[in-house]
Amino acid sequence: MRPFTAVWLSHMLVEVFLLMHPALVPVFMSEFGLSVFQAGLLITIPNLCRLAIVIPTGILADKFGPKRFIILSLLIGGSAALFLSQSTSALILMASLSMIMISATLYHPPGLSIVSGLFPNQAERSTAIGLHGASGCIGQALGTISLGLLLAQYGWRFCYLVFSIPLLVWMLVFARMRISVHNAQSRLDTGEDVDSPDKSVEKASRNRSVKSLGFFLLMLSMGFNALANNGVSSFMTTYMTQAENLSVEIASIIFGAGPLVGIVGSIAAGYVSSRFGDKKTLVMIYLGQAVFLVGLIVAPSVYFATFSFLMYQLFLSALWTPSTSMVASLMGRTSGGTAYSLFYFSGDALGAVSPMIAAILITSFNLVAPFVFAIALLILCALLVQLIRQS
Repeated sequence: MRPFTAVWLSHMLVEVFLLMHPALVPVFMSEFGLSVFQAGLLITIPNLCRLAIVIPTGILADKFGPKRFIILSLLIGGSAALFLSQSTSALILMASLSMIMISATLYHPPGLSIVSGLFPNQAERSTAIGLHGASGCIGQALGTISLGLLLAQYGWRFCYLVFSIPLLVWMLVFARMRISVHNAQSRLDTGEDVDSPDKSVEKASRNRSVKSLGFFLLMLSMGFNALANNGVSSFMTTYMTQAENLSVEIASIIFGAGPLVGIVGSIAAGYVSSRFGDKKTLVMIYLGQAVFLVGLIVAPSVYFATFSFLMYQLFLSALWTPSTSMVASLMGRTSGGTAYSLFYFSGDALGAVSPMIAAILITSFNLVAPFVFAIALLILCALLVQLIRQS
């Protein structure tokens, strides 16, 4: 449990900054004089930086060990937050946000590789990944809720400054810890058969083909999920302030409460996945997201809109538990950093352009357009996952 706890805490600290800048989009637009299109670029360019390093991160983490990349992630995240707290131009702002997104990318493939290696059994792995996902939700909630509480009195720069210190301190502590992972994947994961050699080769080949197709469909669904949700998240506080007439401070607190309920979603998804399987759970989660996005845009009051948003966020946070567990199930002994890098690449590739697509939809139609677009994509994601066969 010691290495899992260390990784759990690292994940929480890395995720602190992840939702702060989408919550601050209205503030950035006002302070730096940005248009909706420029605000979209402020989200898109850091996502493109993240996309550029996600596959090399997993490959190099498999070669040199995941611990080094988690240390680097904490160092870059803490340092970027320090620079961001001193930013005076949109260029410095964008560069610092890009480094924060790079920090998150450097953590995730190595971190998930450690967790999946510690818990090779599907039921245990789903539960562990659920708890791991909850730590990210706690971090996101700490960042955004603190932002809502401190923004009016101290300003957004102070919020980045105050969280940079724990990251840098924990980086020094984590560097001194011994993190050892024994990846005990069973022979079943590779499709081996103890009967005749010919049957063993034939069955292994067939299982690899089925699992490779399943992994491709899973990556495709995660890509469409990111295309749906990144644009919605980027302009969620803008929607709340303009469509629901909330202040930026209140919208930030509600936005921050989303990851807080996501803690419940992550843990509950681990329990449900261990009981009913990852595939069925993932299909239900995609459909749940779509249902509550519909509820958000047709809400008759701000209270119903807030409830719908929180439930949407609960399902969004729950998504990562069954999907990351499925990576290990489908890829067997290759479920290390490289597999998780490919898994994240699919989401990062389409998620990087999602804010710009959302900005174009808002400019061409209205604030509701990205939500309708997301609902259609989430239904498609559920259909793709339903096609996956797990031999």
